[in-house]
Amino acid sequence: MLFKVVNSSRRILSPLCLSCRVSVVTKCYFSEGLDQKYNDVEKEKILQVINNPDDSILSGYEVSKANLKKVSQWKSSNGQMKSLSDIEYIDGFSEKTANKLFRSILSGPSKEKKANGKIKGQILHPYLSDSVLKECKSVLSVYITVNSVSWTLIDKSSYEVQEWKYYGIDYPEGKRFQITDILDIAWRVTQQLPHADIYVMKAAPTTLRAAGSDPNNPKVLAVNLQKAQMVAMIVALINSRNASLEPSNEESEDNVLKQKVYFLRPTLPYRLYGTLVGNERVSTDQTVEMLLQGFSEKSSNNSHAFVPKPLQDMFRSQKDLQKDMLGHCLLLSLTFMDLCIYNNKEKIEKLTRRGE
Repeated sequence: MLFKVVNSSRRILSPLCLSCRVSVVTKCYFSEGLDQKYNDVEKEKILQVINNPDDSILSGYEVSKANLKKVSQWKSSNGQMKSLSDIEYIDGFSEKTANKLFRSILSGPSKEKKANGKIKGQILHPYLSDSVLKECKSVLSVYITVNSVSWTLIDKSSYEVQEWKYYGIDYPEGKRFQITDILDIAWRVTQQLPHADIYVMKAAPTTLRAAGSDPNNPKVLAVNLQKAQMVAMIVALINSRNASLEPSNEESEDNVLKQKVYFLRPTLPYRLYGTLVGNERVSTDQTVEMLLQGFSEKSSNNSHAFVPKPLQDMFRSQKDLQKDMLGHCLLLSLTFMDLCIYNNKEKIEKLTRRGE
C-alpha cells in the first residue's frame, strides 16, 4: 500500500492512501509560537502549576473540566510536561486554549474561584482574573427587565454606593417594535450608564422553562425575545465604548475583545437574601429596607456596604414597582461584591448551607 505525505510550512502531515483514498487525520503543531511568547521565568511558573500533583490547583485557572481531565490523564501516561510545547500532544488544546490557560496562570488564580470553591458550579462568567480585580476601582451592576433598567455604582475601596438609579422604558401603545427600535432604546440606556471598570449583570436563562416561558404563548415568547435582544445590545454597547478604537494586527492578542461585562448566576442573590420561595421571586422591599438600616455607616473592613442618606431617601420615595427593581439591582451588586471582590466568608458559608 502506498502513502503520499504532503508537508506544509505549518508542519501539517496529511497522509493519503492512494489505493483506497482514505485521508488520515491531520495534526497541526503550534509549539514554535508558544515558545516565542513566554520568557524563561514565565515558562517555569506555568510548568510548575501544570505539573502540580494536585489537579485542583490547575482547576483554579482558565481550563475546562474536560481539558483538565485530559491533562491529568496525559501526565499519568507520560509524566510531567517538560516544555510548553508538550501541550500540543494533549487532545483538546488549540493554540488559543493553550494561551488562554497560560495567561491565566501568569495572572494568578481568580479570587472568585478560590473563595467560592465551596459553592457548587460556576457562579460567574467569563473568568475574572486577579489582574482585573487589582486594577478595578468601581463596579456597576445593571438589572434589566423589558420595561426598565436599574443600576448601582459602587466604589471598590470603600464599598460605598455612589449611584443608584431606575430608568423606565416607555413603549408607544400599539406599536410593534422592530430590531432597530430596540437598538435605539439600548443606545439611550447605555448613554445613561456611568462608566466603571467592571459591569455585572445576572446571567440569562438558557431555556424557555428556566425563563418561565410558556412555549404555547406567543406573547410571552415575544416579550422574552425582546428582552434578550435588548440585553445583548446593551452588553455590546458597553463593551464597544470601552474598547480601543486603534486598529490592531489580526494575529495579535490585542485584537481579542476584552469584555467588561460579567454575568452572575441569577439564583445567588435570591438565595442569599431570601427573596426566592421555591421558584417564585418575592418583592425585595422589606429585605432592602432591613439592609439599609445597617448601611448608614461605613465599614472599616468592607464587611457591608455604605449607602448615603440621600440614596436611601430616594429609594423610599419610589413607587412599589420601582422599589422592587432597585432592590433587585442592589442585591445583585451586594452579592457580586461580597462573593467575588471581598471574599466574605460569612456569605459564602450561608450559600453553602442553603445548598448552592
